[in-house]
Amino acid sequence: MSGANPRRFLGVTVTPPYIQSEGVQAVLDGLAAAGVTAVATSPMVAEAVEPSPYIHDSNPNLRREPPIDGGAGTVRHVTRQLWGRNEAWLRFEPSYDPDRSIYKGLKYQPPQPGQITSTQGVIIQQFIDGAHARGMEAYFQLDAVLIPGLRPEDLPTLPDGTQPRARMVQSAAVASDDVRAYAVAQTRDVLKAYPDIDGLRHDWPEHPPYRLGDAFLDFSPHARAAAGRLGFDFETMRRDAQALYERLDRLTNSDLTPLLDYRSASFELMRVFADRPGIAQVLRFKAALTVNYIRELRAAMDGASRPQRKKLSPNGFPPPLSLLSGMDFAGVSRYADSINMKLYTMHWPLIVYFYAQELLERNPSLDERIVVRAVSSLFDFEDADLGITLKDYFYPRPHVRHRAGLRAQARKIRQASTAMGRQADLFPVVHGYGPDDDFERRLRVAWYAGTRGIWINRYAYLGQEKIAMIATLGNAG
Repeated sequence: MSGANPRRFLGVTVTPPYIQSEGVQAVLDGLAAAGVTAVATSPMVAEAVEPSPYIHDSNPNLRREPPIDGGAGTVRHVTRQLWGRNEAWLRFEPSYDPDRSIYKGLKYQPPQPGQITSTQGVIIQQFIDGAHARGMEAYFQLDAVLIPGLRPEDLPTLPDGTQPRARMVQSAAVASDDVRAYAVAQTRDVLKAYPDIDGLRHDWPEHPPYRLGDAFLDFSPHARAAAGRLGFDFETMRRDAQALYERLDRLTNSDLTPLLDYRSASFELMRVFADRPGIAQVLRFKAALTVNYIRELRAAMDGASRPQRKKLSPNGFPPPLSLLSGMDFAGVSRYADSINMKLYTMHWPLIVYFYAQELLERNPSLDERIVVRAVSSLFDFEDADLGITLKDYFYPRPHVRHRAGLRAQARKIRQASTAMGRQADLFPVVHGYGPDDDFERRLRVAWYAGTRGIWINRYAYLGQEKIAMIATLGNAG
């Protein structure tokens, strides 16, 4: 474990290929000079391969850097070149040889180590050691719902038992015992292989609500079984969720207009819960699934890391998307040391586009202007100057400011902090993607929001100007 650091927490996520490309010392020296107190990476290593046709984000072994984000992220390019490239296709292998006895009898098994493991794997331990030598904490980020070899029966389903259309990420059902068993085993395995890691950041122990269908997950057989164990009325939830989903095929402009005014929106949302009480149960059920998942991960970490307690620090969506995903800030705080709330603002206009596009396809007579504004207002993505058409809500190119309100970001931090109380730390996660001036504004909103610190995702987008901005905050204490 690294020593105590009196400065505010300032973490940066560094994916393994950058450690390999730039070298341990170069990466850590630059971050240490900027006042960074923690780094996060993953227990894997990579090599560049020839460009490939579109491959889904959930492919665990072959990925585009930067992430392709369901196809929309192809406009993104990294700021820091990776082996001389602004974008690259990478093949990944574990950085260590997994202990297969830990996974014995499980449906899902860890990926096999290979040539990249044997030649490059040691660099991850060197990165941990180098971070500790500079007084930094070191964390691993692990996938919670992206499982190698995920099978169709472990995908979440809509109330009618079908799959949502065109999901941005093929994430697994949180209710699946087999999915969670793999994540628990991986947690134990990683802590055995890297006993001096300071903590784990599990990504998406929830249902990521990027598209409209994602908001109505999960009603799979796994969810039915879990509902019985957790004391929820599955049929009532399924019936009311299906009724609401079908109601979205009969929307009128007058249905959506109240959402443009928050003073009217609250009444309309209360009507939904009053007319269909099973919907409130659905939200509580999603939260219970995530809290149960975090509880299991906490137990696995405590059992594997004695006598040194490791920090559990899951990532999650911000309010109000957290209600749809299941990230219960208060409940998760009972088991986690901190929660990393993602302010991935380049995704916000994309979410508006996805939801509005489907609603317009299902209801061709709707006014496009009302739909896009209603969705953005419902999710509290902007402060003013809402867009007019779908074309206003696009995945921003590297030089384009994110369509995300600064006050909206501050509100989300405040809402999550209030929900958590003092049980655990809230660390807003600022995304490094975007023009320098936009990044600086978002960085300052998060830094001065009253939390103990922040994370920045990811090192790939942190050119010298952004590093200097970070240093201004980090070295000020």
